[in-house]
Amino acid sequence: MQVTSLRAGCDAGAFGRFGLRNWDVSSLTGRRSDVHRHACYHTEFGPTWQYGVDIAEGWRFKSDLTRSWTVYRGFNRAHDSSNRTYHWWQVEQSLENPYIAPFYRLRRTFRGNDYMYFKAGVRRRFPLFGGLSITPSVFTEGGNARSWRRTLGENVSGSGWGGGGVNSMSFRIEFDWNVSDWASAFCYVEQYDVIGGDARKTNGASPSRCAHNDWTHGGVGLRLRF
Repeated sequence: MQVTSLRAGCDAGAFGRFGLRNWDVSSLTGRRSDVHRHACYHTEFGPTWQYGVDIAEGWRFKSDLTRSWTVYRGFNRAHDSSNRTYHWWQVEQSLENPYIAPFYRLRRTFRGNDYMYFKAGVRRRFPLFGGLSITPSVFTEGGNARSWRRTLGENVSGSGWGGGGVNSMSFRIEFDWNVSDWASAFCYVEQYDVIGGDARKTNGASPSRCAHNDWTHGGVGLRLRF
């Protein structure tokens, strides 16, 4: 898969930073012809507002508010209904500091989809040498009952998902190399695990080829700043 992310904006001084964002995914393989996705099959775009508050030396509270649209086109060629658009709000906040930085993301979708999703964890960046750094992080993901059904399917025990909650835990290690003031290269590896016996049982029983309780993924990329 190829992931492209673009942000453009302007500083508004004491009012933060206003801008636009775009994030899209393209398939790079046609091996699974029945579910082959087209270029830019998943696109997210919308306005953003970023704001930071310096609390003490080396300590900064950062906020990022996004109003976005997600557009699916050709997500699954066997189902025309996969061509759809839905709307969502998202807030991301973190407390950056020299020690361990907590962070979270909360997303609420509406109009075309309806679920609440969250991600929360901690990370720390360790400078190494020559502009190279390593950032390990650990985080959980989950949401309300509808988000659980969207991620894991129906509960095979028949007891229902209740109010939802945490359904997975991930461990990530990222290496970042600052080539210059405007460019950096990175690579990462991440381990994802569904947690909870009932959730693992449901996911393991799913006929979907994407339903795995444990999987590892990674990537390489380039970040440019202008």
